[in-house]
Amino acid sequence: MDLLERLARWRTFADDCLDGYPWEVEEFLVDVNSRSTLQELVAASREDRAVDHRLIAAELDTVDGSLRPIFDIEAFPKMSPSEWWLRCVPSYAARDFCREFKSAYGVSIAARSKFVLDVDAMTQLAANGVAPADICLKVAEEQWYVAKRPALLFRACRRSLPMDRSARRALWSWAAGKVSEAGLRAALGK
Repeated sequence: MDLLERLARWRTFADDCLDGYPWEVEEFLVDVNSRSTLQELVAASREDRAVDHRLIAAELDTVDGSLRPIFDIEAFPKMSPSEWWLRCVPSYAARDFCREFKSAYGVSIAARSKFVLDVDAMTQLAANGVAPADICLKVAEEQWYVAKRPALLFRACRRSLPMDRSARRALWSWAAGKVSEAGLRAALGK
């Protein structure tokens, strides 16, 4: 990845954290380590006249500024305070992340996430007899949080709806825009 791609990835990570990090601890660790790589790339590109360093520095400051207030749990105190993204973790995240982080590192994080709210609502719809395809289509049409990205939608559907491997493949293809609504209905049974 180049500098701008890494900056975009850091921005996406920040958005995920602000909404209550929905992924697993392993992805989180990769994402926070990408901030260190970003720092190195910024320093190494100072000689590159094609890069507008003021713009990149301003964007990085903006993203960091949005994250710092919620990165208020010091989980790894041996890390340098200047690398706050490695030293601290967000004060809230999705339930599964919180359980996994507590188990791995003994640090408690509040379970609060837009992802979890959507998964719980989807689970409730399924419990009320709404067909899985109808749930997926409702979520996408109403632009729920989990509909922001195909991987979030896929993850939410896997957590809330019973599906076999064939249905999961069709769901991913639909979320990625490769299968029609009719194809999704056929694969999920209605």
